[in-house]
Amino acid sequence: MSDCAHTFTVDSILDRLRGEGMRVTGSRRGILEVLFEAGRPLSLQEIQDEAAARGEGPDYATVFRMITLLERLHVVHKVNLQRSCSYYELHDPAKHYDHIVCTECGKVVLLDLPCPLAEAEHFIAERYGFQNLTHSLEFFGKCPECLNGSAKPETQPAAAE
Repeated sequence: MSDCAHTFTVDSILDRLRGEGMRVTGSRRGILEVLFEAGRPLSLQEIQDEAAARGEGPDYATVFRMITLLERLHVVHKVNLQRSCSYYELHDPAKHYDHIVCTECGKVVLLDLPCPLAEAEHFIAERYGFQNLTHSLEFFGKCPECLNGSAKPETQPAAAE
C-alpha cells in the first residue's frame, strides 16, 4: 500500500521465507513487490498480471501458492469486497485496514483514519475471552469520479478464484 508505511519490508519478508526453509525466487520477490506497491487489495489474477508486466511472469498456480503461504505467515490477508473473487493485501499487525468501495466502477480505497471499532474490539475480546481478535470493515458508495461521470471501471478479475 503506497499510502501506508509498513513496519516490514520486502527483504524482511524474504528473510522470513528463508527462515522457513524456502528458496527466494524472482517470482516470489516480484509478487511481494506488486503487493507492496499496489495501494489497494488485488485479486490473484491482478497480482499475476502485474508481476508478469514486470517481467517476472509467475503462472497462476505460483501466485496462488505464494499468497497461501503469505496468508499462513500472517503477512497477507484476504479481503471480502462482496465481489465474485477474493482480494488480498499486505497485513501489517501494527496497522488497521478498512476500505471504501465504489459500487459503480469498483474502485477500492484504503481508509487512512483511526479505526472506529478499536474500543469495541478490545471490549469484545475481554468480555468473550477471544484473543487475536480482528475485524473487517468496508463501506460502499459512489466515488466522486462516478458521480461526475468521469470514472473508468477498475480492472475486473477473471473467473472466480
